Parts: sequence; structure tokens; C-alpha cells
Amino acid sequence: MNFLLLFGDMSPETALLNTISIIALALLAVVALIICVSNKKKKTSTNAIAFGGLCIAASFVLSFIKLSMPYGGSITLASMAPLFIYCYVFGFGKGLLVGIIYGLLQFIQGPYFLNVPQFLFDYILPFACIAVAGVFKKFMPKTPAILAGGAFYSVLRLASHIASGIIFFNMGWIEAELPIIGSTAGLGSFTYSFLYNIIYMLPETLILLGVLLYFAKSKNFATLERFLLKAKQSEE
Repeated sequence: MNFLLLFGDMSPETALLNTISIIALALLAVVALIICVSNKKKKTSTNAIAFGGLCIAASFVLSFIKLSMPYGGSITLASMAPLFIYCYVFGFGKGLLVGIIYGLLQFIQGPYFLNVPQFLFDYILPFACIAVAGVFKKFMPKTPAILAGGAFYSVLRLASHIASGIIFFNMGWIEAELPIIGSTAGLGSFTYSFLYNIIYMLPETLILLGVLLYFAKSKNFATLERFLLKAKQSEE
């Protein structure tokens, strides 16, 4: 979609304001992330940056292998798995950084902009949530922790997309029918948004969890995890 078409129904003043808002949010995100991942006593790991870039690139490439929904969202080939593994090893702060960068790349790949809240709920928050990947590893064995982290991330992402869908619904950007579900006549904004987003988020989540389960039980994942942990610890 041509980015300029996103502002086709807006006045020049509103389009300008929204453009400035996006730029301001992007700049604020960069500043916030620098503060988030910086530490007065420790420099950000060069290895963390390098591996973060590789994982962002891998996830971005996988995101092109997809079955797309008409108003946003898609079923991909476990596109979030590389970022999940990175966040699981490197933790919340650096995971937040790569998640937001990835979200901005998704916006560049397929921009869809109605207003600032929709932009946040569709592109920033749902991918920033990947930072929770390793939240359970201190309380559970490796495989259950990975699966719980993947499920928790997916629920947070779904909630964010539902919020965005409610905005779309209330602004009149809806379909008369949904795949599988059929007619949407009489549905409220939450119900419509939940049904719309669950159609692609459920298979997207199942694919991600299946891939994560495979990697969690494979020797290759254990080797990769040890390598990443060694790289992480070498600069801490």
C-alpha cells in the first residue's frame, strides 16, 4: 500500500499532525530504548547488538512468507521465533529494543495508519511484547518456560491487535463478512475485533509454539543457547 494513501481521507492539517506524531513517537522510542538498555556501569554488549540485528533480519525475512488478512495481520512461517530466542537469552531490556525496531520495520513493510493509538497498538506494542519471552525461565524448566513465554507473548500481542481492531471498527473500517465466521452484522466492536484477530493469531501462535517446542528439545537449540549466553557473559 502506498503510504500517501493512508492520509487520503484526512485534511492536510490532520495528515501533517499525524505524520509529525509518528516521527515524534519514533524519536521518543529511540531515546527511551537507549535509556532502557544502557547502564552506567556496563556498556551495551557488541555481541547483543550483532545478534539482535541478525535475529531482526531473520524474523523480517520470514515475515514475507505469509497468508495476509485484508485489514492487517497475517499467518507467517514462525516469523517471531528468531526474535523470541534472542529475547529469551538476552532478557527484557534488549528484547524490548529489538521488538520495537522490528515493529517499525513491519510498519515500513506494510504501512497502515489511521491515528496514533492504532499505530501503537498495531506496530509498536504487539512486537515490543516479545520482550517477555524469558519471563518464566527462572521459575520453570527450559521447555515449559519457552512454551509459556511464547503463549504469554501471543496473548499480549492478541490483546494489542484487538485494541487496534476496535479503533478500526469504530471508524467504520470493517468488512461485511469475515473468513470462516461469515456475516458481521450486529457484532459489537470488541466481538468483531476478537474474531477478526483470532482467525490469524490462533494459527500464528500454534505455528510459533510448535517451532519453539522443536527447538527447545533439539541439541541445536542447546548449542545455540550456550553460544549466545557465552557471548552475552563475555561483555558483562
